[in-house]
Amino acid sequence: MRLSSFALFFLTAGLYLSSKCFCTEIIGGSEVQPHSRPFMASIQYHGNHICGGVLIHPQWVLTAAHCYSWFPRGHSPTVVLGAHSLSNNEPAKQTIKITRFIPFSRSPSGFTSHDIMLIKLHTAAELNKHVQLLQVRSKNYVRDGTKCQVTGWGATNPDLLKPSDTLQEVTVSIIGRKHCNSQKYYNRNPVITRDMICAGDAKGRKDSCQGDSGGPLICKGVFHAIVSGGYKCSIANKPGIYTLLTKKYQSWIKSKLAPSSAN
Repeated sequence: MRLSSFALFFLTAGLYLSSKCFCTEIIGGSEVQPHSRPFMASIQYHGNHICGGVLIHPQWVLTAAHCYSWFPRGHSPTVVLGAHSLSNNEPAKQTIKITRFIPFSRSPSGFTSHDIMLIKLHTAAELNKHVQLLQVRSKNYVRDGTKCQVTGWGATNPDLLKPSDTLQEVTVSIIGRKHCNSQKYYNRNPVITRDMICAGDAKGRKDSCQGDSGGPLICKGVFHAIVSGGYKCSIANKPGIYTLLTKKYQSWIKSKLAPSSAN
């Protein structure tokens, strides 16, 4: 479950150390066809899945900034690509060391502000039918009620903080910023800014929660946002909160991936 207070936002991710955490997992979804989401990345520490991510360039993964807080200094996490089952020794898997973490902001202005980060891989991924890129081409806006898919290896039961071994996906609906900030929903705690978006289910049966942080929200085939956080799991009026891939973030991504700045 996600924390009742947003004050501990940066402690969220996927080590499942507590029964209460501000974090993200797939609730109410189902297993995807193996290797049908070849852009998915599992960010791991000592072989344990911590966060999701998206391969947007052979040597770059996009994820949530708060995931960084789960990696002890001096230790080397890895990125696993081409996976469906986290436990099986699948031939398609590529495990690559991480060279750099580049969050959008070193000093966030709020608990959920600028929850986006680039990860540079030590070596470029080998692109094939199981490992492919997902293009960042969001248009800054997603219409209210739009059906979108969120994908990840997070837990499938909000009461059992155990990650899913296989990749899961659920369809959620976009909830407008005005509604999400209203008293019925988050009541501006936190404030859902123009860089954020809410998505969930009217009855609270479908959601993202612990372990899915950094994974993609895809609407009508377009990569629009990444999983950030929310309040508990599967609460009708507390939908998942996502970092929207606005023009600001897209320009930042392009600048960091440019050859002159990617070294």
